[in-house]
Amino acid sequence: MQIQLANKSDKNSIKRFYKSNHYSASFMGDDQCFYMTSQEEIIASVIISFSSTTPFLHALVVNRNYQHQGLATQIVFHCQHRLPNINCFADKTLTKFYQKLGFECINSNNLPDCLQSRFYSYQRNNNTLNAFQYRA
Repeated sequence: MQIQLANKSDKNSIKRFYKSNHYSASFMGDDQCFYMTSQEEIIASVIISFSSTTPFLHALVVNRNYQHQGLATQIVFHCQHRLPNINCFADKTLTKFYQKLGFECINSNNLPDCLQSRFYSYQRNNNTLNAFQYRA
């Protein structure tokens, strides 16, 4: 399985992947989307958005038939090699996963200004949300 950078022609397939996995994801501006396929089917995807120049990892989804095989780890490592500084938000239940990948759980006040309002907006819908930073 190879990780690929999506181009414009891939976006409709990626949107269908998210929808079929019951995840609402959208692309904004200069997003980069990385995805993995198996037998020409998308099985994992992640989106990196750029708020100002700050990379923000979100929409990390692995098809349930392929979970627990290390695909999420592979795709996040791929992003980390391309981008030395990444922020993300995730439920507290995923803290060990992100820490294992080198992310640090941080106070939301330590987020870049461009991400703080986004964090508080998301936190209104999920009060168990944590902020994470990866610094190479």
